Amino acid sequence: MADYHFPTVVRPSIPAHAIMRLELALLTGMFDYEPDGDAIYFYSSEGPSDTIWLDIAELKDMLEDEAMPSGTIGEMVRHKLDEAGADETELELDLSDLGEAAIFQNIVRRCDQLDHVAIVSAWTCTRMRPDGFGGAVTVVTGDHVLSSSTCEMERRLLDRAEYGELGCAPGHGRHGILILREEDVRSTVANVQKAYAEADVGVVEVADEHIRQACIAVIARLDLDEQLRRIKFDAAMTAIRIARGTPA
Repeated sequence: MADYHFPTVVRPSIPAHAIMRLELALLTGMFDYEPDGDAIYFYSSEGPSDTIWLDIAELKDMLEDEAMPSGTIGEMVRHKLDEAGADETELELDLSDLGEAAIFQNIVRRCDQLDHVAIVSAWTCTRMRPDGFGGAVTVVTGDHVLSSSTCEMERRLLDRAEYGELGCAPGHGRHGILILREEDVRSTVANVQKAYAEADVGVVEVADEHIRQACIAVIARLDLDEQLRRIKFDAAMTAIRIARGTPA
């Protein structure tokens, strides 16, 4: 009989002060863990546990903690407590629907020291089964939970092998036109300040935070609909010329 394992690491380590009591109880039930300075390193040699057991009295005390935010996690635990019998002292929690990503996302949203958390897993098997090996990564930010796997990488590589770089395979067909990179804005700031060294703009200190805020603000003000219509028309006419065999 083959056993499947999902060794998992969470990086970076999570600052201990950013983890609420209930979150800590859930995470330490799902993962192995060890101290990493003022932070906690979470990992699992076989994969995070979907089911954990917690003391009901301690859970109620955690939920009464004023610092504990409301949300999916708290609501799930409260619902399970309401269903528990009067003589029960321990609560079984099935976390398969909630998932560790939801817990880490709440922490990322509160913690200034984190802009993301990456949950990286390897898929292994005690026998050389063709379906027993691979891996996956989930990136958790304050706004997004994004996942990819070696299976998805395989599909993309097969698409490239079959369709080439034209990317005509299903799921492709989107082409980035402009990317506003913060490092380019930083370089432009330096050029502007050099050009106007004697003016006020030449001496003001521009932090990375200011650049990020500026990029977000500028993008929000842009109206590229007309430019996009022109680009689509130009692409359509170019496709027609290519199909007719005339120069693009």
